[in-house]
Amino acid sequence: MRKTLQIRHYLIGEIYRAGTSSVKLPSVRELARKFSVAQCTVSAVTAELIRDGWLRSRRGLGIFTNPEKIADDAEAGLIGVLNGDGCLYYFNRDVFDSFTAIGREILSHKFNFRNIMLESADPDDMVRELSQQPIRGLIWNSGTVMVPEEPARRLSREGLPVVATSPFFDHIDAVCSDFSMPGIAWSDYVRKNPSKRTLYYLPEWHGKQMLQWLYEDEVAYVQPGQEIPQKSYDIIVTDAAHHRQIQAFCPSAEVHDWNILPSGSRLVPDYKRIAQDLVARLRQLMKGRDGLVEKTFIPFL
Repeated sequence: MRKTLQIRHYLIGEIYRAGTSSVKLPSVRELARKFSVAQCTVSAVTAELIRDGWLRSRRGLGIFTNPEKIADDAEAGLIGVLNGDGCLYYFNRDVFDSFTAIGREILSHKFNFRNIMLESADPDDMVRELSQQPIRGLIWNSGTVMVPEEPARRLSREGLPVVATSPFFDHIDAVCSDFSMPGIAWSDYVRKNPSKRTLYYLPEWHGKQMLQWLYEDEVAYVQPGQEIPQKSYDIIVTDAAHHRQIQAFCPSAEVHDWNILPSGSRLVPDYKRIAQDLVARLRQLMKGRDGLVEKTFIPFL
């Protein structure tokens, strides 16, 4: 990640942590030392934020946060969106499409939202940083990242409404894609080819979703980055990111993307409907709705 973006993310975080108070920021010299850059680099970032109204420069005193900018968000109602573990510096297609749908749905209900960037993925640090955010609710868009539920539970107990897209959260309201269709389809395909060795080469999140419909002795399962136990496979189910890698490793095998079924149908998550349900749930929680935790699985398009 470019240093200028790191500095900007840090300063925006400080602005939101300050909330409706005007807080003095570290000096240009201190920030340059913190990020190991020249002072002119820090000055360029702060000048941009001053121009956009996020910061105020007071002659002889330093640079301060602008509480009026936060007040604009607070008046409309600011919703936080956390992608993955909160430390993602780039979006893959899945995260981008889901985040875009969530953002559009939030804006359609006249709320503002911000993409929250965390400094640490440690659960205690996550809770501390998220507790300091001036947000009325949080949508945890976990995507295909295995994220811990405990921080979300702790935030919820502290009174912050939280909804998530993780199918592995049991104590937080969640709306997520239904993986039963691809799981069952690939299970049937494997069972119709009992003489062929099958390998699932998938990240942990995909693996946990898909393998629940397969008997353990039907396939070998390896996460990317782990050593593959043998080199002779007839069927390999993977994701697009590792398709070429695994095909080069085992060129004689049938290599399939998990979201293109044996029938040839391509599965696409219904991001719009997931976003609609997420925001509807969050609005209910923000109004003080009590009741059992709900989890909804949305079929693929």
